[in-house]
Amino acid sequence: MKKLGCFMFVLVLLCSLGAAKLSISELSSVYNLGDVLDINAEGLVGAENGNLNVDLICGNRTVNLEKMSARRYGSGEEFSYSLSKTLDIRDLEIDDLTSIVGGCQVRLMIGGGAVSSKIFTISNSVGVDVSLNKASYNPGEEVVVGIDAVKANGNLLNGFAEGSDAGSFVVDVVDGFASKSFTIPKTMEAGIYSLNVRVYDVGAGSILNEGSSVASYSVNQIASSLVLSLSDENVMPGNDFTVGAEIYDQSGVGMSGTVSVKVVSPENGVLDLTVGAGEFKNINFVPNSSVGTWQIIGSFEDVEEVRTFEMLEVQRVEFDFEDSVLTVKNVGNVLYNRSISVQIGEENIALDLSIGVGEVRKFALDAPTGEYEILVGDGENSISRQVLLTGGAISVRDFKDVGFFKSYSIVWIFLIIVVGGIGIVLIIRFRKTRTVTADNRSGVMSRIVGKFKRKVPARIKTRMGESLYYTNKSPAVQGLDSDSYSHKDKTMYDMTTKNVGSAESTLVLKGEKYLSAVVSLSVKNFGALSDSAKGALQNVVGEVQAIKGLVDWKGDYVFVVFSPIVTKTYNNEALAVKAGMQILGGLNAYNKKFKDKIEFNLGVHVGELVASKAGEKLKYTSIGNTISLAKRISDSDSGKLIVSDPIRKKMIRDLKVARGNDIGENLTFVVLEVKDRSGDAARLQQLLKRQGG
Repeated sequence: MKKLGCFMFVLVLLCSLGAAKLSISELSSVYNLGDVLDINAEGLVGAENGNLNVDLICGNRTVNLEKMSARRYGSGEEFSYSLSKTLDIRDLEIDDLTSIVGGCQVRLMIGGGAVSSKIFTISNSVGVDVSLNKASYNPGEEVVVGIDAVKANGNLLNGFAEGSDAGSFVVDVVDGFASKSFTIPKTMEAGIYSLNVRVYDVGAGSILNEGSSVASYSVNQIASSLVLSLSDENVMPGNDFTVGAEIYDQSGVGMSGTVSVKVVSPENGVLDLTVGAGEFKNINFVPNSSVGTWQIIGSFEDVEEVRTFEMLEVQRVEFDFEDSVLTVKNVGNVLYNRSISVQIGEENIALDLSIGVGEVRKFALDAPTGEYEILVGDGENSISRQVLLTGGAISVRDFKDVGFFKSYSIVWIFLIIVVGGIGIVLIIRFRKTRTVTADNRSGVMSRIVGKFKRKVPARIKTRMGESLYYTNKSPAVQGLDSDSYSHKDKTMYDMTTKNVGSAESTLVLKGEKYLSAVVSLSVKNFGALSDSAKGALQNVVGEVQAIKGLVDWKGDYVFVVFSPIVTKTYNNEALAVKAGMQILGGLNAYNKKFKDKIEFNLGVHVGELVASKAGEKLKYTSIGNTISLAKRISDSDSGKLIVSDPIRKKMIRDLKVARGNDIGENLTFVVLEVKDRSGDAARLQQLLKRQGG
């Protein structure tokens, strides 16, 4: 019995020693679903009974990774063991991977021995960082989204990203990064929006790891429409007239703000006022406001609205008295051609009048001496006064019919007699006066000239002629004979002379919109140029007449307008660039030859103009920034031809350009070369001929 006890003690001791050699390699601290779990164990000893079991224990969930008979290895034989398992549904043979998310251990058992790893974490989370290229956007702008995704184990994610709510998209995530862009709808309501981004990867047909993040951005409120409301489309001068304004943003929501309003008369007179959004402004038109079509032009930010109304005709006069003189003034806006009634005492006199706008007529009232009640009226206006009259019969005399000579004929006769007598006396005395002969006159003049020349310094005398008429003008100007006399000095240049087709920037009320190209020439030292330099400038600009360019001189700027109404073509961009290159070449050639340099720059832009043609003159009104942007482009550099982005896009095959200075959000390009494509047509004809032959 003692021997049996000793044997059992030795057996237990040997088993304990065998278990003490069993170990498992250290595992990573964090695993994500889909990672490979590599298990390595040392000191395992085979046995005749039992199994080798490898289990993954996560909380209350135990997943058997492997189970095999311990007899696979020789009894008492020590061996090493390794196992690799992917943390997905296929390898683990479980339906719900989330059940193993959290703190876990690997436990290995064989025979009577067992060993467990340190606790590690299995995670399905992904850290997501979302960035936007801007914090706020205008409707129609592009949003660029940048996405960074890193799994909990520190590895970069390869999977997918989905955007929702404020933007919808799906994009691949490669090595932890993805980029996607989308456009803000043009009618999107202003406000703050949240973009939700979900990132995930897939393994064995199911989602393994995922994470999400939110990025916020704001959509700006941009005025997109302006509505002007008029109290009437036919206005009677002197009556109340109201203008209302409403501003709406891109989504049709009303906005607050102040609208600038211009009231433009048919003669282009302008009345400036402001109207708050949702409010009304009262305008009192004076009785003599011009008849015709008026414009109401409202503007807010980049939005403009134009309304028109008709000013009606009104015949109206005002009556007044200056003692016994009746004054009638036309305060209406058309010719006053009505009859008025003048009642003096019991007698009524009718006057048929024709009085121009603003004209004043005066009438003398006569009646036997006495005080009378005078009543004057035309059915609309009337005036009544007590007036003291002295004279003969009751009458009304128009001062217009009573001339000064007729009123003071006796005085005039007396003055004529006096003046005539004085004239006769002067003629008699003149005939008795001794005259100077031609020879005497010649001698006198010679002595005067000689005396004058003796006192002139020698350095000046060498430049003097034999004439007393000194001048630095050209002979054609200084000549005194009637055949050669010219009152113009041809060395002087009038920059307003319209020797080319001209254009005029004005408010065009009855015109049409045309897509037109504009060349803006900015002469930076115009005020300091000599007359000859200005003449050269005028000649260079004048050459654009050959390509139907119409010139508008505006101080230091010259605008050359190419409008379909004149050029009869819609390819005006090419004409404008050609004109710009022509002016550039001409001014550069001048600057190379002469010291008096012309400092300049050229800008070309295309946009809508409201235009009408009157004779040889084009009248135009700029819509939007057509003229102003061309002008700003011409101010952006020096000695170059610069075109706007719309010009470049239209002529992309014909122009070689370099990037210029941006003007706000507008791109500009410096023209380096205009490609000659004149040979393309000839080559095409030859190709067609060969194919046909």
